[in-house]
Amino acid sequence: MTAGPNTMAPGQAMGSAKAADIARKIIDEVSPFFHESGSLYPDVLWKLFAEHQDARARVSVETGCGLSTLLLSNLSERHTAFTLPYGDSLQNTQAHPYLRSGTTKFVIGPSQVMVPKWQFSDPVDFALIDGPHAYPFPDLEYYFLYPHIRAGGVLVIDDIHIPTIQRLYEFLRDDEMWEHRGDARTTAFFRRTTSPIFDPLGDNWPGQKYNRRRFASHEALTPLFGAGWYQAEFGAPRPNAPLAGPDPRDQEIAALRAEVAALKASTTWRATRPLRNAVDWARRRT
Repeated sequence: MTAGPNTMAPGQAMGSAKAADIARKIIDEVSPFFHESGSLYPDVLWKLFAEHQDARARVSVETGCGLSTLLLSNLSERHTAFTLPYGDSLQNTQAHPYLRSGTTKFVIGPSQVMVPKWQFSDPVDFALIDGPHAYPFPDLEYYFLYPHIRAGGVLVIDDIHIPTIQRLYEFLRDDEMWEHRGDARTTAFFRRTTSPIFDPLGDNWPGQKYNRRRFASHEALTPLFGAGWYQAEFGAPRPNAPLAGPDPRDQEIAALRAEVAALKASTTWRATRPLRNAVDWARRRT
């Protein structure tokens, strides 16, 4: 390592040139495998740096720890990492000379327990979800973090190739609260829009675009959104939706029913009735 740790005072803002310099040192000099759990590759870290700077983030949080912690501890005035003492991730991160320890608080314990209990004193500018990956834990972390992310703030979710996180990724891409800012490898970046926050204590499921797009009985939502709402919102008829206008098969059925009705009203039909009765009787006998 050619450079020493950052000696800036806790809470001191870092200029863009100095931020880029320390980011370059961390990304170029620290191996992505400096702890056994694996870490983020340089292109992902550069995207993280760019989004952090673009959002002018001051307060950041993450679940998990590692290279992202080294970087965010230097970019943010205050950074909180919810993590576990298992393996060597926490130990190696805390011992690394590039950790800006004065800005960083480690909250030790399962994020499923610690994040819901945490008292957020200020809006969050930058949040990274990279804790437990099994369902429903990424969703739980999202639930307890999203109300605190300010408009213009950034949400990052890692490991979107894992099915449980892929579902959260697809939801966020549809949700009006988030602007998808692109992906770097298997890490996705979102920017909080100015759309009203979804009530965390409510249940307005039709208000979520993810549900509207995929709801099989979309016609049931017409009283809420008006006729033709699906095409108006998504720009195309719903996949597998009924054809617009009358179904040609219905017209054929109606014509056949009219022919049968005319036949039953005819003299021929009445005259041949005894013969039809005899045929029916013979069929029942056999």
